[in-house]
Amino acid sequence: MERLSLAAALRHRRFRLLYGGQAISSVGDWLDYLALVVLLTYTWGHGAGALAALSVAVAVPMVALAPVAGALADRMSDRIRVLVGCDLMRAALALGYLAAPNLPVLLVLVVCKVSFGALFNPVHQSTLRSVVPESDLLSAMSLTVFTNQAAKVVGPALSGLLIAGFGVRAAFVVDAATFVVSAALLSAVRLPLRPEPKAAPDGAERPAGLRADIVEGIRFIARTPALIALIGSVAATLFLVLTFDTLSPLAMRELGVGETSLGYVVAAVGLGAALGTLAISGRVMRAGPFVVLGAAQIVVGAAVSGIGTGLGLGVHGMVWLWMPIAGVLGFAAAGIMVVFPYVLHRETPPELTGRVTAIANAFPVLLQLAAPPLGAALAGWSGVGFVFLTAGPALAALGAVVWLYGMRVRLRGEHSDDAQPPPPTERADTMPDTQRLDALRAAGFPVDGLTPGQLDALHGLSDEEADLLISVQLRLQATADEVEAHSGEPIIGGVLF
Repeated sequence: MERLSLAAALRHRRFRLLYGGQAISSVGDWLDYLALVVLLTYTWGHGAGALAALSVAVAVPMVALAPVAGALADRMSDRIRVLVGCDLMRAALALGYLAAPNLPVLLVLVVCKVSFGALFNPVHQSTLRSVVPESDLLSAMSLTVFTNQAAKVVGPALSGLLIAGFGVRAAFVVDAATFVVSAALLSAVRLPLRPEPKAAPDGAERPAGLRADIVEGIRFIARTPALIALIGSVAATLFLVLTFDTLSPLAMRELGVGETSLGYVVAAVGLGAALGTLAISGRVMRAGPFVVLGAAQIVVGAAVSGIGTGLGLGVHGMVWLWMPIAGVLGFAAAGIMVVFPYVLHRETPPELTGRVTAIANAFPVLLQLAAPPLGAALAGWSGVGFVFLTAGPALAALGAVVWLYGMRVRLRGEHSDDAQPPPPTERADTMPDTQRLDALRAAGFPVDGLTPGQLDALHGLSDEEADLLISVQLRLQATADEVEAHSGEPIIGGVLF
């Protein structure tokens, strides 16, 4: 994993189809979300309470439906039909925003639209790992994040033009159209057949209930230290982010940023995140995912503290200052957004991907129910600037802890590699165990998710047997045209993150 080619996955036809749908619908999503923010803040004149309510409306279905949706995703055979149906329903609900007369009706429509997204995302995730070779996993994650963040550049700018020329509701029409286009592209994709569920080790039948499937996913997370550390740190990050993120339009308004300039600031975040994704390579990730994650959290915390300082000092009208700060924030946030799905997929067996990713995403989103109201309460008590000045340093401190943890994991791994004894003379024809696992991992085998018994079987292979496995795997990868990607990142925060 020395290098990462961002466009490597584009050589696959299925990926190109899905990537086109992703790019179009991602632009529409940012048209939609920014239009909702403008409708609430500028058109209807609502304050922090309405923005917090919007954030909670996005979070509720993600939390309530994600575990069940993840279990269903791992069982579904006709996944394309489900994905297309979810896109078409979201298109219809986006058009429904046009008829919303008030905040309660609008929030109901938002909840319904996000509910279909809560089903769409794990269905997509459940197919991704089974069709993306291990060697392309980081590339696929980075390309997805890059597209989502690049959409922040195009979407808000286009939204500003549409709002200025045709009114805020025009953005909802365009968003609905993007889902229709995405559904058309998805309908042209043919996915490989799903494998049959594995039998229990003792030959007994597997529990058929969704509850058992959900419990299986939770148990896998609970016994995987890397996933516990990842989900816990990212959940804490989102909690801190969401205390101030939904207040971002109010913060920008206090800083003298108008409706049109707000779109430019959001676009700067997207541009920074897109550039940050480009900067992430295999060499960068070799520093350790948690080292990258911690460094990203520190920089995000510093940028947020800068905005809070401006609010505290009463700075007004300096859009030229907030745009580069927003760009730095986005650049660093890319590290968080790439590391999270990358580690999730790397540590999870393909047959558990839907459940594990749904549960892992639901837990941080659960905090969205508490963080925005808390941020709104703090803003009412001591001002918007106080929230930014509190969350920013806390994020930086969290990042320092994660960075230290990542360095410890990295040093422990290096020490373990250095401590490996030379192979015994009676196995002179066999490469060391760690070298074999590295070779198999590089070829795309999910060795990190194997059981101890399976690892013992790999350790017993000769060099010729290992080379044969790698050769077959590489030939399959060379002829595979089964890479799938569609935006798996719901917009769960506010404007800046």
